[in-house]
Amino acid sequence: MGTLILSDLTKRFDEKLLFSHLSYSFPERGLFLLLGESGSGKTTLFRMIAGLDTDFQGSIAGGGKQNVSIAFQEHRLLPVLSALGNVAEALRPQYSDYAQATAEAEKALYSLGFPKEDFKARPAALSGGMRQRVSLARAFSVKRPILLLDEPEKELDAVLRGRLYDAISREKSDRLILVSSHTPEHLLGIADGALSIPTQNP
Repeated sequence: MGTLILSDLTKRFDEKLLFSHLSYSFPERGLFLLLGESGSGKTTLFRMIAGLDTDFQGSIAGGGKQNVSIAFQEHRLLPVLSALGNVAEALRPQYSDYAQATAEAEKALYSLGFPKEDFKARPAALSGGMRQRVSLARAFSVKRPILLLDEPEKELDAVLRGRLYDAISREKSDRLILVSSHTPEHLLGIADGALSIPTQNP
């Protein structure tokens, strides 16, 4: 039995059908790609798995906020905290010592090529690519069984995408990672499988 089990999922927005009777069982660890055309419901499925959208038919076992760490397409950073603070704050539940949470946050930012001189900068002062790395560092740092990455490379250049792919390759041996991407070919070589969301007829 897998860590995450999707059973006969059907999702609509008003009269629009995104997907129907979608089922898949994922193992405890590995990298799986979520494939589908723009508008097919990939982001919505991530929200369902994370427990943020409960208005659907069917069932999801193994998901929910307690089991899922997610990096959204939108960065969703706290504007009053620094880049480092945004990551460290997410780690508070994992560490009783805030200094240790901060040290782990630094490691996560370093691993994604985030410059140390910008650790204290707030999100408004950062470029889109830098905010993207803060969001990713936060998601990677929160150690839950399932990691969801929604278009994680969309604002990264080639060098930084390489760092991201290296991080995903290391992490997939420890937990289940699902990635939605417009350029999945870059991850096909290390992926363990894929779930395709078919396009519905209008």
